[in-house]
Amino acid sequence: MALTVPLFAQEQSTFAIWHGLVKDSAGTPLVGAKVRLKGASTGESTTAADGSFSLVALPAGEYKLTIVANGKTATYAQTITLASDSPAALITVSNSRQITVAAQQQTDQKGSEKLSSQKVNELPLNGRDFSTLLLLAAGTMTDANGATNFTQQFAINGQRGVEAVFAMDGADISDPEMGGSTFTNFNVDAIQDLQSSSGWMPAEIGRGAAGFTNIVTRSGQSGFHGSFFEFIRNSALDARNYFDHPSVAEPGRIPPFRRNEFGFTNGGPVVLPHVYDGRGRTFYFGQYQGFRQVLGTTQVLAVPTADERRGQDTVTYPDGSTDTLQVNVNPKIATAFARYPLPNNPTGAYGPRTYSAPSKVDTDADQFSIRIDQTLGAKGQFFGRFNYDNLTGPTTNPDQTLLDPTFGVQYVDRQRNVVFTYTRTESPQFLWSSSLSITRTTPSFPTQNYTDPALKFTDGLYEAFNSAAGSVMSAFGNLFHGQVDFVRTTPQHAVKWGIEARLNRDTTYFGTSPNGEYDFGGGTVYSPVFIPSASGEHNVQVGDPLPDTLSSLLVGYPYGYTIAVAPPYLSNGPHIGPAAINRNDVNVYVQDTWKINRQWELDYGLRYELYTPITERAKRTAGFLDANPPAGVEQEYVINPQPGYQTGWNGWEPRVQVNWNAPQAVRVHAGAAITVIPPNIWQDNSLTGSTPFVIYPRVNATKNGEIAYGFQITPGELPQVYSPEGVSVLASGDTKKVPANTVMDVNRYQEDLAALSPGNQLSLLNLSGIDRRFNNAYLQTWTLGVERAFGRLTADAAYVGTAAFRLPRFSYPNAYQGAGPGFAKYTNFDSDGVATGGFGFESVTTDTSHSSYHALQTSLSGQVGHGGPGLQAGYTWSKSLDDVSGVLGGTGSTGAVSLFSPQNPFDTHAEKGPSNFDVTHAFTLSAAQDMHLQSLGDQPALIRPLTQGWQLLSISTITSGAPFTIYSGIQQTGAGTIGADRPDQIGKPILSTSHSATRRREDYFGLGDANATFFSIPIGIPDGTGPNSGRFGTLGRNSFRGPAYYDFDFAVIKTTPIAHRSNGLERADLQFRGEFFNVFNVVNMGLPANTIKGSGFGVISKTAGTSRQIQFSLKLIY
Repeated sequence: MALTVPLFAQEQSTFAIWHGLVKDSAGTPLVGAKVRLKGASTGESTTAADGSFSLVALPAGEYKLTIVANGKTATYAQTITLASDSPAALITVSNSRQITVAAQQQTDQKGSEKLSSQKVNELPLNGRDFSTLLLLAAGTMTDANGATNFTQQFAINGQRGVEAVFAMDGADISDPEMGGSTFTNFNVDAIQDLQSSSGWMPAEIGRGAAGFTNIVTRSGQSGFHGSFFEFIRNSALDARNYFDHPSVAEPGRIPPFRRNEFGFTNGGPVVLPHVYDGRGRTFYFGQYQGFRQVLGTTQVLAVPTADERRGQDTVTYPDGSTDTLQVNVNPKIATAFARYPLPNNPTGAYGPRTYSAPSKVDTDADQFSIRIDQTLGAKGQFFGRFNYDNLTGPTTNPDQTLLDPTFGVQYVDRQRNVVFTYTRTESPQFLWSSSLSITRTTPSFPTQNYTDPALKFTDGLYEAFNSAAGSVMSAFGNLFHGQVDFVRTTPQHAVKWGIEARLNRDTTYFGTSPNGEYDFGGGTVYSPVFIPSASGEHNVQVGDPLPDTLSSLLVGYPYGYTIAVAPPYLSNGPHIGPAAINRNDVNVYVQDTWKINRQWELDYGLRYELYTPITERAKRTAGFLDANPPAGVEQEYVINPQPGYQTGWNGWEPRVQVNWNAPQAVRVHAGAAITVIPPNIWQDNSLTGSTPFVIYPRVNATKNGEIAYGFQITPGELPQVYSPEGVSVLASGDTKKVPANTVMDVNRYQEDLAALSPGNQLSLLNLSGIDRRFNNAYLQTWTLGVERAFGRLTADAAYVGTAAFRLPRFSYPNAYQGAGPGFAKYTNFDSDGVATGGFGFESVTTDTSHSSYHALQTSLSGQVGHGGPGLQAGYTWSKSLDDVSGVLGGTGSTGAVSLFSPQNPFDTHAEKGPSNFDVTHAFTLSAAQDMHLQSLGDQPALIRPLTQGWQLLSISTITSGAPFTIYSGIQQTGAGTIGADRPDQIGKPILSTSHSATRRREDYFGLGDANATFFSIPIGIPDGTGPNSGRFGTLGRNSFRGPAYYDFDFAVIKTTPIAHRSNGLERADLQFRGEFFNVFNVVNMGLPANTIKGSGFGVISKTAGTSRQIQFSLKLIY
């Protein structure tokens, strides 16, 4: 007999719908056979004249399969696991009533993947992070720049990382503040299935998902079972990283690395002797996992040389000549210099300024969960689970701790999740399910140092000094998620509909550089003192422009000063910038799978989502009434804007897909969908945490208006906030009493601030807000694919296209810091070009970004031959284009600076180019092979336990390089500076990481100190603008690509039975694992330093992956 079982329900379901066909071993359909499943519920169906049957409305879970035909009963010895996307199964029953089960993989939408518990906890996972398995799916790349919560984020089909949505047992566990997933360190031994979908998805999946992943946890329904495990890592087993260099402080071969992961799982029926016997009704499953790690990461920094600490500045002038200035070092700067280590690697990435050393990073985590499953009568099933996860670490800026341990910023999160689900089967054709979950997350990045200001260098001259400057970024998120789903089936239709609600109730704290920040470089500074030169030909007179960043630093006069400071009636320090944020989401959907006939199937549905605008419970919000008013109309900045932005009522999301079972075992599918992408309540929120609740005064150096290092603005010095009518808006200190849309007299506030600056210099405010027209974004997806089985292998090839529009970005209506007349149109200037009032730097969240993605995605999965390896291979050839790849930028994990601001603040079209996460070619392969050593010849009974149970597993990844942008590191125009100016390209470098007699491997551009000669910075030209008389560069965004990436991870597993039951079945197994990550020790170079005026331009200073690392483990499975 044969049973074919395709599944209609999708990933978020808590139930499955089955249809199939029963045949005997000769392939003849059986009439009147009874197909029975018993487990979480009970289902039975009788086959029709053609052997077909329908078995519906079964909750997802574990079942026993029984088939009764011709008066004979056959029972499958193992447990059948039903999930919402279980593949079709072919079940063969021999004449002796023995049942075998084989999978028939069918894909209803491109990008659907399901990984069983065996695959999840046996494949070699570096860090035992289940989410890394998502990279095996076609079209999934890493979004390094989006990972603000220090967990891996994924760019799926050309979309940003915040659009990857996660659930656990159907309950939303996406990070409500940062994006990505929570509980990524969940114990993989407690995972039953990992279900992932991308591309076309049914109407039941929403929340802006470019990809949806549901983690199905294990239950205790398969009897008493569990495991104990210990995984160990030690640097003594590892290979040296390419950038590991011995030093006086660390003379060892490689930096220290120690990791221990330990824990247990246990589940089964709830049995309390003489009190309660829950066998067959009540089941539990619990798990705990601890994580302890000390990681020494090699850091390569640019630090001051001994000569530079003594005031010697060697300058290269525009005519190519060099001279040395002898500067009297400012005593306060000398104190900061003393806290930098001295260079120790003169041939390193930053030349004589190079310092290389390991920085120790501690990470601790403890997490546990408990799950209860309860059968309630003949029709009801209850499920509850609680997760607890405490994460402390890692340090997010280990380079800074080499200067001072208190400069470190540590990631801390306390994650909790509870979910309750009730499913009721009213009849074989109708069931409903309701679920309620609560998720709390506390992603925070605390720093210990709330005293030292930051010294930052726009051109990358040195490693920044206390770059965090006491910055605060904490979010305490509470997500309440409820849903009710219904399913009705007929022989031809499976209709599902439901309603869902998500309520966000969050508290956040945010402030950038509350210790103060001094910015050196990026603008013109005028010398306050006479500076002699060695030749006497380049002496700097008082009032002359200083020739470079170093001379500005040595005299102690930065180009800019800024600070985050709150008025006395609001909190400062680690609780600066508080906000109590609300956002609600209500949505409904209906979908139907219509089996038109044996060849054709239609999936169609409609979803509607309504997201309320972000609001703040204490009305601590501000923004522009109109950031881009008509000509002749002045901007107005208001407190308590109502509404903050418009409600998006157009939340319709149609979905349709056609499946054709063509001749020759070919399956064709074509689909299209529209998805609403909601605003991220952290990254896209510019309503809270800004003026006048947190003030960011910015003072830039001007002629006769220099800023001395040490200047600061304190909370008690801040002036009162007035309306244009002269009313003190916040006199009571109660923000709730401020009327809606109260206009702030920005000019008066700035004039009062000017009294605090050197020489009463006007300090224009940094103002932010959300454009009133801001709304939801939209994702369009279309797919066309073909699938065919070749024996035990299934091949799939598909075209996948996406287009997203109205994506969020920052816009800059008044140009950048330091912008002059003709660019800063809302700033008032005198005849000398000095700002006298108006508005200063403005950042406004708008929805004007767009992206596109086109890809050929192929896969091959199944088993090779009889007894050959099981494999899953995927290849993607794709192109992802956009004009910005996110809202918040920064330094990615591979070294290059990535800015999310355009070169020209008024021309974003010129930014169109490859996405930051665009990878043209990507190949992945996972394989598992039983070695069958016990079958090699006749073996004595004592030898067989040593030869049986051996298995080899591997994950291999090969990708082309990631794109990066070249920045000049200097203000080129009168539009001001944010660091995004680009040069012209005048030469073509040969990009390579190959070593030769004349080229270091890390010298990606190939000319070492002369790498900048491939480019020309367009300054000092006729008709140029700004202090450097320049123009915008012609080089495009993301014009270059980094080195390719190769990774090969292997695992060897030996499983040995150590006890048996009386019936001969195993009672317990002892499993030994050896895992080898980057087994061939491939040096995967990261991206090079990409700022021309910075240190080490064109040279790579860190790797994109680890060196070879080895992990051993021991696991007891019972």
